[in-house]
Amino acid sequence: MSAAFLQLEDLRVTRGGKTVLEVSKLEASAGRVTVVFGENGAGKTTLLLASAGLLDLQSGRVKLFGQSFHQGRAPAPKSLRQKIAFVFQDPYLFRRSVLKNLTYGLKIRGVAKTQRRERAEAVMQQVGISDLSGRPANDLSGGERKLVALGRALVLDPEALFLDEVTASLDDSAREQVLALIASLASERGKSILMATHLEGIAKRLKVPCINLKAGRIILG
Repeated sequence: MSAAFLQLEDLRVTRGGKTVLEVSKLEASAGRVTVVFGENGAGKTTLLLASAGLLDLQSGRVKLFGQSFHQGRAPAPKSLRQKIAFVFQDPYLFRRSVLKNLTYGLKIRGVAKTQRRERAEAVMQQVGISDLSGRPANDLSGGERKLVALGRALVLDPEALFLDEVTASLDDSAREQVLALIASLASERGKSILMATHLEGIAKRLKVPCINLKAGRIILG
């Protein structure tokens, strides 16, 4: 069995004095996809945000690749956050072209201009959005915005990805393409992926472990 890329220990998140997430123990293996499944309101987004060091914890801690990553107040240390990328359920995109959305993060990291474009174009082809390259991001449909957000995360070449409902709002063809890409990122490139979805059958389709969440708690079966 692969080593864990993510470990949660006695994790608790509260809002307004109410516990919305309580996980005594969770491990997700490195170099593979782990699916978090649950209906709307089950706490999937909260689990991903807490795991990625983007949410305050009432108690407990998160370990990333065996290192202490997050406990207490967010955000987690920048040095470790740079190993991960998060794709939000409702992604915020810059009011510029799709290409510039993908190259912006590389620019901040000091990547040369020619390399930025090359990497962005390669990722756009992977994700299936090359034809959107010059379009303003604010003109895109919900499904197209999801794909751009996924591309923007992948272009940074993170070690781990947190994907929140990344296949929602996609048509069947685009969903299958994204699922195939996610599977290949793990199997061929060794990426560690935690993916939240309300769509039944995704874990079975990918042949990966599934964590069932209900009312902020992991359930069996």
